[in-house]
Amino acid sequence: MGLMTSMRNRMHVVLWGLLAMFLLSMTIGGLVGGANIIDQLLGRVNPNTTIARINDQDISPDNFQKLVTQELEQVRSSGQQVNDYHIQRARTTAWDNIIQDVLVTQEVERLGLTATDEEVLYHLENNPPPFLQQNPEFQTDGSFDLEKYKTILASPQGNEWAPVESFMKSTYIPNFKLQQYLDQSIIITEADLRKEFIMRSVNYTINALHVTSTAIPAETTEPTDSELREEYESSLTDFEQGELRTIQYCYWKKEPSVDDSSATENLANELTARARSGEEFSILANEYSQDPGNQGSKGGDLGWFKKGRMVKPFEEAAFSADVGQIVGPVKSRFGYHIIHVRDKKVDEDGNEEMLASHILLNIETSATTLANLKRAATLFSYGAQDLGFDSAADSHKVEIHTHEKLQESAFTIQKIGALRSAVQFAFRSKIGTVSDIVENEQYFAVCFLESITPPGVSPFEDVEQQLRNRIKGRKEKVATLDKANTLLVDITANNKSLAAMESIDPKIDEIKNETKTLTQGFSSISRSNYVVGALIAAKPGDLLGPLETIRGHTLIELMDVSPFDSTEFEVQKETLKKNIFARKQSQLFQSWLDDLKSKADIVDNRKFYF
Repeated sequence: MGLMTSMRNRMHVVLWGLLAMFLLSMTIGGLVGGANIIDQLLGRVNPNTTIARINDQDISPDNFQKLVTQELEQVRSSGQQVNDYHIQRARTTAWDNIIQDVLVTQEVERLGLTATDEEVLYHLENNPPPFLQQNPEFQTDGSFDLEKYKTILASPQGNEWAPVESFMKSTYIPNFKLQQYLDQSIIITEADLRKEFIMRSVNYTINALHVTSTAIPAETTEPTDSELREEYESSLTDFEQGELRTIQYCYWKKEPSVDDSSATENLANELTARARSGEEFSILANEYSQDPGNQGSKGGDLGWFKKGRMVKPFEEAAFSADVGQIVGPVKSRFGYHIIHVRDKKVDEDGNEEMLASHILLNIETSATTLANLKRAATLFSYGAQDLGFDSAADSHKVEIHTHEKLQESAFTIQKIGALRSAVQFAFRSKIGTVSDIVENEQYFAVCFLESITPPGVSPFEDVEQQLRNRIKGRKEKVATLDKANTLLVDITANNKSLAAMESIDPKIDEIKNETKTLTQGFSSISRSNYVVGALIAAKPGDLLGPLETIRGHTLIELMDVSPFDSTEFEVQKETLKKNIFARKQSQLFQSWLDDLKSKADIVDNRKFYF
């Protein structure tokens, strides 16, 4: 395969790989849709031509969909069946990548970051980008081979390197320079390196008391009605909401019918008879078994197993059979099993073991059943449009369900699961409208738009629990701090150690003589920046705290610290530096990108598309 053909086939890996490394790989020209001049002059954004506008640059729906399709192809290539959740995740990923790509490209242009031909040649020779290093043409035994790469680079066949050079010049090197520009502010001191080493390699031995919310009487932290109301009134902006919709709906589950079960049972009976008449069991298993573990080549072999490993109906039938017997069909929640008992033995503990093979036939929903369910839903939809939703539900003997206060960004419907098309119906219809059939993998459904709630602030009743949790959390922090301070006064006043404390509240977590590194975190306390900072600065014998943790407050008595191994520190120094640099680089880039997003003018028209 030619070099460029190989690279073209791997281009999607190239592009997204570079994105992950903060070296954006898409050129913005392909993403920018043609904007209508009148719309631009009037400040309008036409959703028919523009799915996003980012600082006056338009993204076309077609290009957004291409990126979504790329994401979904990766799902399919992994052997998964695409569902609504995958689609939503793909849309979110594509959107995030577009926003990042456009904003970063705009910054590259603003900073005037470009590349010369000489720089392209230098990077190709000395700093080949990841997509070249990952190309099999340049690898030996799965690793990048620099000499092989340079040999191919020095002997081009035609103009195969021209697209690579163009990509390097227009995208890769300018973004590489941007990364260097950002990295200039990263400073790693000797103190940073020592702290990183201490956290990873030095052992701390502590005693501790951890006061969590479980040690605080629930009634003392329960918010009063006046506190709830005051919190609500002071934070109304937190509860602003867009337009809401309430829908009624009826659904038909895509599950096997009685006929489907009978058809599977009949096939199971037929295969059982064929196996008993002498046909090779393994051949029948490879042809008919739907057990994912069989993979068409294991002959249904289950290997040796003891009681307790298989579902109960299977186990009872198999262990009561004789060696050589064909048992079945046996029905379980997985379907119908036909079992060939090949051998039995008793292990050294007296437990019976069995060697068996089986054929599994799943009870699947047939095309006929699906067609009948869809026909029932269609007739209901027609009836609901002609006679009314309630009347149709009565005549068709189906139950009406309600999903209240549906948000436009929602993706699921109660009891049905992911069903974005139902949400779209709700926000594209008038009150009283009946939908056509909507469906997902498990259900057909018909919806009715019952009511519309205009934009505003969520009522107090709707957010009361959220307010309660918020206030309760603050009160618990205050209470755990007070209790920890009371313990500290008792300890210091009586010159006690934490280990010698008696009659401690059983609801307070005690940590005794525990040794961990700071990256590991201590029992109950887990990781806490306050704890880490205090321990690094402490000496054995120090009593620390109260220190805030995720769950409350802790008092810590530092018992011992293992020696600082200066020799090992020197050995690890470069690795530590790389780790710190990578962490700071990621944090810096994300902070920088978040700042760009907060200042950007972004129009999101995704709601007009599935």
